[in-house]
Amino acid sequence: MTRSIEQRLRALEDRLEIIELEATYARAFDERDGDTWSSLFTEDGIYQSRAVGEAPPLTFVQGRPALHAFCADAAFAGIHFLHLPQLAFDGDRATARIHLEFHGDYAEDAGAPRLVMRGFYDVAYRREEGRWLIARRVTTAFARSQDTVLGYPAASALPAA
Repeated sequence: MTRSIEQRLRALEDRLEIIELEATYARAFDERDGDTWSSLFTEDGIYQSRAVGEAPPLTFVQGRPALHAFCADAAFAGIHFLHLPQLAFDGDRATARIHLEFHGDYAEDAGAPRLVMRGFYDVAYRREEGRWLIARRVTTAFARSQDTVLGYPAASALPAA
């Protein structure tokens, strides 16, 4: 089936809009910008970790007010490195898998843990009022490592002469 130039252009615009949404997602979370981050989700949007076995997910956040607080009050500072989403479209719905690496520091004090997580997001999107939004995002970690950050003490360890 041959698609019209309008259909092809719409498909490209949809794909680029979701790529921009994902770039904004990472930056807003890394900057703890709860207003922007939560606005990328539907009103009833969900962010969660993937459940392991019979246990419930460790993280489950639903609705814009809760999403806002989750981002703005995060106990860590970090940076996301996202790959491009592998997208599939079905009208006003889409899904993606996005591979990622996240580096996070949980405090600025000596002895604070530093986390590196590698994994992927499975994401469901909905177009609402002409705008693509995240309906559900599930984080799957396939590798985590944690170091202890001791910091760099400026003073000498030797007694003053």
